[in-house]
Amino acid sequence: MNFTCRKTAIRESAAQWNLDALVDTPGGDILPCFVSIVSTYCTVQASNTAEGEALLGAVAEALGTPPSSAPQVVKGGSCDGGDDEDAEFSFSGSMVSATWDFPRERKAEILAAVRSLFGLDRGE
Repeated sequence: MNFTCRKTAIRESAAQWNLDALVDTPGGDILPCFVSIVSTYCTVQASNTAEGEALLGAVAEALGTPPSSAPQVVKGGSCDGGDDEDAEFSFSGSMVSATWDFPRERKAEILAAVRSLFGLDRGE
């Protein structure tokens, strides 16, 4: 399964890679999603809904392993992009978060899998 990102912001440094995205889901919803990859782990947050849980399942499938611990609900908040262009995509509610630990030498493989899953290898 691959997702299409309606809007993305990628930040990359020597220490970490971060993705903030609005993701089109197979059910037709648009979900906020946040991914952070550092040298030995990857954390993914999505809305605390069935679609958000499915997104975490797709990440597990893409990475070839379940999360290192059970997904956790993160206290609610809101994201609205901060400008009029994003007003139709506002979201309020809790997020579900999962983390995958991996050996340092797999970082490039993990990053490639995440980029592919979110369609970022087809151009950003």
